[in-house]
Amino acid sequence: MVELSGKRGRTSSRLPVQVLFSAAKRATLAGLTLMTFAFPSRGQAPGVIQPFDQSEELYHRANRQYEYGEESRDINEKRRALQSSIPIFREYLSTGPLGDRAQQASYQLGMALLLTGERDSAEQTFNAIIQRYRTGNWVALSAYRQGAQLYNRQEWMRAAPFFTIASKQATDKALGHKAIFYESRCLQMAGRAEDAIERLGDIIKDSRNPYRDYARLAIGELYAKEGQHEEALRNFEILLGPNVAPQERARALLAAGVSAAKLGQRAKAEDFLSETLSSTGVNAKYKARAQLALMEMHFVDEDYARAVKTFRKGEHAGERTALARIYMIAGQSFAKLDRHDEAIGHFFNAERLAVGAKPNPLRKLAFEASYRRLSSFYQIDGANIPAQVDAFVKIYSKDNLGNPWLHKARLMKAETLFNQGSVSEAAAAYNDVNPAALPVEMRSDIYFKRGWCLADSGEFGRAAQNLSSFLAAFPDHPRVSEALAKRGHAYYKIGDRESSLEDFKRLLEHQPAGNLASFAHQHAARIHRDEGRWPEMITSYEQLLAVADASLDEKSRADARYWMGWGYYKQEKWAIAIPHFEAARDLLPERYLEPAGVHVVLAAYSLLDSDRLKEAVERLLTDAPHQRMPNRMLTWLGLERFSKGDYTGADRFLGMACTPEDPAQTDPLVWRHLAKARLETRKFQEASEAITILLTLEQEQFWKADTLLDQSHVLIGLQMWEEAQNAAEQGLTLEPHGTIQAGLYMALADVGMHSMNYKQAAANYLKASEMFIDDREIKPLGLFRAAEALEKDGQGGKAARIREQLYREFPGWDSAKN
Repeated sequence: MVELSGKRGRTSSRLPVQVLFSAAKRATLAGLTLMTFAFPSRGQAPGVIQPFDQSEELYHRANRQYEYGEESRDINEKRRALQSSIPIFREYLSTGPLGDRAQQASYQLGMALLLTGERDSAEQTFNAIIQRYRTGNWVALSAYRQGAQLYNRQEWMRAAPFFTIASKQATDKALGHKAIFYESRCLQMAGRAEDAIERLGDIIKDSRNPYRDYARLAIGELYAKEGQHEEALRNFEILLGPNVAPQERARALLAAGVSAAKLGQRAKAEDFLSETLSSTGVNAKYKARAQLALMEMHFVDEDYARAVKTFRKGEHAGERTALARIYMIAGQSFAKLDRHDEAIGHFFNAERLAVGAKPNPLRKLAFEASYRRLSSFYQIDGANIPAQVDAFVKIYSKDNLGNPWLHKARLMKAETLFNQGSVSEAAAAYNDVNPAALPVEMRSDIYFKRGWCLADSGEFGRAAQNLSSFLAAFPDHPRVSEALAKRGHAYYKIGDRESSLEDFKRLLEHQPAGNLASFAHQHAARIHRDEGRWPEMITSYEQLLAVADASLDEKSRADARYWMGWGYYKQEKWAIAIPHFEAARDLLPERYLEPAGVHVVLAAYSLLDSDRLKEAVERLLTDAPHQRMPNRMLTWLGLERFSKGDYTGADRFLGMACTPEDPAQTDPLVWRHLAKARLETRKFQEASEAITILLTLEQEQFWKADTLLDQSHVLIGLQMWEEAQNAAEQGLTLEPHGTIQAGLYMALADVGMHSMNYKQAAANYLKASEMFIDDREIKPLGLFRAAEALEKDGQGGKAARIREQLYREFPGWDSAKN
């Protein structure tokens, strides 16, 4: 606030005014006496009396009230007295007084109005004095007072002309000096640096002006503000002498240090600023500013350790603005030294002080401090980064919508969620980041990871769009291959196989590392499979398995081998398909044990390779007992095994192919061979069951006779001799021919041997042998057994002749083998 110089706004004219007031008081009392006792009676001529000056009396009355009001310490009395003086001053001035008294009364009226709250009327009064009288000390006082009113309302350029008038009209040097001082202040505050410097120069030139040091300090500060630090430093250094007042010198020392730092004069700057910090009696706020300047200088020099050292020398009770910046530089220095855990607290203090700064909070500084605190938390993987970012955005987003720090903070949230695997939340967080608000080098990550998260969260359409933006904007980015892989997968998921395959081809053209190459081959193969392009699918899987540096797991290898087998199977390349199916089954049995086994069976069947088919079926039945085989295949396999003398296999597979619960559903051929296989494996009871069923089915007489022959053999095996004889005899009634007839006679002969009817047995053996002159199985066996029967019947000579015939016709025949 600007204060009026002089006691209560009065000048040296106060003493004559008081003398006149006392004389007037005595004259008034005398006049009143004369008026009481000496008035002439009506019609009488008046006597001679002293003239009474009513105007002068009015002034003194007003002045008494005014002075009483000024001197009173009781606020109510003060106000009452000043208000009482106002109408009297006005009445006095209405009498048209002249001279200095009129100016003084006008000024006092203005002051009374001002001090009682009638500001507008007061200012009108001061303006009237200036306009009417133009010159003199009362004009100077009025102009100073009017300038002070405008100055306090920060109407700088309106106030300046009044201070100019005051400085020119003041007869009191102190008032004149003060007016020039405030005029220069107005010019400074209005940003009129050149005009302010010129006016301050006038102060400096006046050796009697007490504001000379201040003026030089102000000139230095103005030059510094304009960036003219050489001129600023010159003025500041002049003020460093011993005769300068301590506070001005302290300010000059601080400012000199700052300007020296700006000029790169580091040694000088450090000397000045360090002296400020070490000086006793210096205002703490200047020490805080010096500490800030030193820290800033070290920070600019990237000497972060010294910035921290300066910070740790102590805290000074400076303005919140300076303290906030000190903590900011401290936090940044700790962060630069990778000591983020220490930086966090300092950024917190910087934000707290910036928010609490008076009269206006430093919201930009608070915003920066909050961001940097968040950034340090992020650097040390601090807890609750997403929640902290949400709070930061809530507080600061309204005023900083396009600020890169806002979007970098959002990016921290997205990156944290991404690294935590919360892909859906990460995708939403990336979506809140405006890439245009960030440096170009950071935008690629946003498009890439946003696309990645969208893909991983199942939003494949949006994922493809974001990855397309990434690929279009950053075609040479190191992660192009990954983006192609991810976009190709996204295209595949939305059914755009053509675009997907194109991406995988482009990816492979980049010759990516093993895992990416594997990914491309896998998905290309899958697309070819979906489209039924078997050769291309097989080629892709072969290339997948050939990737040298891929960490391909067993599942992927098994998948590749299975689908390669499938491709060959579809092309009816059965023999090539089988090893791939077998490899898939061995690599990943929990997945491919059954499906691969089924296809091995089908491929072997298609090849009509009964050995391989038998092995495949037996393996499949072990691996998947519930698996049902086609009866047609089992029948073929059983008959094939029978034809190869594998009666156990024939029994197994034909047994699986038949339907004992509904015999008619199974071809008699199956039952016949099943019975024979069981007979060959001496499973007489099971063979009997098959024959019993077969005899209930419609057959030609030849095959019925064959069945009765098998039945007789089964019954012999079961030691049911009489039933065996009946079966053989029944078979002969059907008049079969060839081997069946011979077999029936052999069966009857075997029954005869058991009943020791050797003669009949020998006769039946010989009948059987005589049916096939060149037969090398039945005939020699019949001769051999006939000889045995004859011997037992006591016909040794005949037995010898038959043996002679046997060895003559079949010299290499061995009874043990037959």
